[in-house]
Amino acid sequence: MTNTFLISEAQIRNYTDIEDNIDSALIKNGIREAQDIKLQTVLGTLLTEKLYSLVDAGTVGDSANAAYKTLLDTYVQNMLIYASYWYILDTVYMRSRNNGLLIPDGGESSIAVDRSMYNVKRQAVQNKMEFYSDLLTDYIIEEQVSFPELNASNKLYDLIPNYETKYGSPFVFNRKGRLTQEFIKRGIRVYDSRYPQYPQ
Repeated sequence: MTNTFLISEAQIRNYTDIEDNIDSALIKNGIREAQDIKLQTVLGTLLTEKLYSLVDAGTVGDSANAAYKTLLDTYVQNMLIYASYWYILDTVYMRSRNNGLLIPDGGESSIAVDRSMYNVKRQAVQNKMEFYSDLLTDYIIEEQVSFPELNASNKLYDLIPNYETKYGSPFVFNRKGRLTQEFIKRGIRVYDSRYPQYPQ
């Protein structure tokens, strides 16, 4: 786990409905989980670590790092706000007690959580997380030439992002599609589709 945060606790509080009295440590743990699990899965280990290094060095705003600043400010942070919240929900809204999962009410007693209410809330947050994750993925695919870390790996356990859909490609085209060659020219991975009914 890293001690570098790509979003602030204040952003989580400002853009979600988390109460002001929620413990700061719980929010920070949620941010760490979102960065380590969700972000690293989308960006891969090396690009995630590149963002950490730029933030730590205070150089993400340098003109030479403009692509990384756009990535961080416009795409990564939006996704991380809701990804962090999604991870926070387990501990903030539901606590393990002897008599089951309970919702803290701020006092000594607790109110039992209705599981369906929790699921509705978590799904709503997940929908926002996935919306911003899709925007981030689309941007990375479009601008991947700006991020050499995407398809690189230093160690066997480094994560390399996989933007393939369930059809085997980030885009569902067959090899004869009119856009396929244009994507290939731009360095975007396009694989043969086994589903000719999808965009030609």
